[in-house]
Amino acid sequence: MVSRRKHGPVKLKGLGAKFGATVRKQYGMIQRTLKQKRKCPLCGSLKFDRIAVGIWYCPKCQYKVAGGAYDINIDKLRR
Repeated sequence: MVSRRKHGPVKLKGLGAKFGATVRKQYGMIQRTLKQKRKCPLCGSLKFDRIAVGIWYCPKCQYKVAGGAYDINIDKLRR
């Protein structure tokens, strides 16, 4: 029996060969950005998460802020 090698570090569900490599790479980058841990700018907890497109929320201190769709960049908001 032939052993098969896994390709790439992240398995992307729902994107087969028909979408192409460029779309899979962009989708993977967005998914990694969305799922990373973020610190709340107010209280510093790691529970800062996106509740809708562009709305970021900390359940610990109830801090809510509008930001980017996939990532919140505090430095860009303060300018």
